[in-house]
Amino acid sequence: MTRQQHKEVRDIIRWQRIGCITVKMSKRFNIPLLEALDLFYRSNTCRRFHDENTGLYLFGDNYVIDELVREYQG
Repeated sequence: MTRQQHKEVRDIIRWQRIGCITVKMSKRFNIPLLEALDLFYRSNTCRRFHDENTGLYLFGDNYVIDELVREYQG
């Protein structure tokens, strides 16, 4: 597999994870899915999730949501 193919696979996995994260956010905060998706994409947590150097993408969905909560509380 080429380096580009590896990146494409990582991107697909990350996009799928964002879907799972937003579904869990929607249930946890009792908000519509689109609102959860918008909230996630506007966050610094989302930027960190996409930055492979932070390693945030390696953590579980609930951990990422907890990071988002800390971001908005702080």
